[in-house]
Formats: sequence, structure tokens, C-alpha cells
Amino acid sequence: MPFYEFECPACHSRAEVFARTVSAEVAAPKCATAGCRGEMVRVMSKFARHLTAADQLAEAEAKWGKQVNDVMGPEPDVGRLARRYDKLAKDLPPPPGKA
Repeated sequence: MPFYEFECPACHSRAEVFARTVSAEVAAPKCATAGCRGEMVRVMSKFARHLTAADQLAEAEAKWGKQVNDVMGPEPDVGRLARRYDKLAKDLPPPPGKA
């Protein structure tokens, strides 16, 4: 269900037209500005680009470089975290059925 955008070259007012299908014929609307005799023409619509978190981080690193690393902090030491887990988990009771 596409939306088509039109713009008046005389006064630069814009209008959107909704169509039920892509193949439907879409007629240009009349300019809504009072006293304007311009004929609306179809223009290219803007679009949004959604980025994943990885893409956002890559763009930020490319733009700001070292500042990103300073804000994000150092990468976690996975080995240290694993040793801490082992130390804390030794006092936990065994899972059911593995007594």
C-alpha cells in the first residue's frame, strides 16, 4: 500500500496520495495553497534506514574513533569472569537428579 508524494513547483507545498496497490493509477492532486495555480508533480519520497546495533557501533567508530572506546570502556575479561563464576558456583547445590 504505497504513498506517493507530490510537490507544487510554484509554492513548494507538498501532498501525499495513498494508493491501494502499486499498479493503481495515481492522479496528481490540486495544489492546496490558496491562489496558487501550480500543477503538482510527483517527487521522490524520503526513506528511513534502520541500523542494527553492530552497524551503529561501526558507524560511530568510523566517525568518532577513540572516543567510542573511551565511552564503552575496556572489553570484559571473559577468563576472569569464568573463574569468578566457578568460585561462586562451587557452593551451589547440585542440579536436581545429579546428587
